[in-house]
Amino acid sequence: MPKADALSNTQRRCVLAGIMSAPLLAVTPAVAAVQLDDAQLFASHQRFQAAYSAVRAMSKQPEPACNTPEADAYEARFDALVLEECDCLEELAAIPAHTSQGQRLKAEIILALLPEHLRTSEMDGETQLVLSLARDLVREKVA
Repeated sequence: MPKADALSNTQRRCVLAGIMSAPLLAVTPAVAAVQLDDAQLFASHQRFQAAYSAVRAMSKQPEPACNTPEADAYEARFDALVLEECDCLEELAAIPAHTSQGQRLKAEIILALLPEHLRTSEMDGETQLVLSLARDLVREKVA
């Protein structure tokens, strides 16, 4: 499978799995009053950004000739980076955002990743709602 297809299909599954397993980003009044620290979320985001950047940088490099040990090593490294990116995304989804800054961070990730993976398929109502909420949270940052 060409790396562009593998990247798109794997990441789409990761994005959708991560988003669907994430809570709805809403904060209950009790949690909002406490304003828990999102340090773990931001640390996880840094790991995600590193993996995301590494995948994008590697995808821009020319691939070695097919059926060579170099090509096999290249594909293995690329696959490992994509899996690391997916793992980081799932980790992010599992960490609750306790502050509005943490919620906006998650919303920005959704807005950056989800539309890219839904270009070729129809968006259902649930996906439209997730994107709308993400836009609302990011827009709130400007206000």
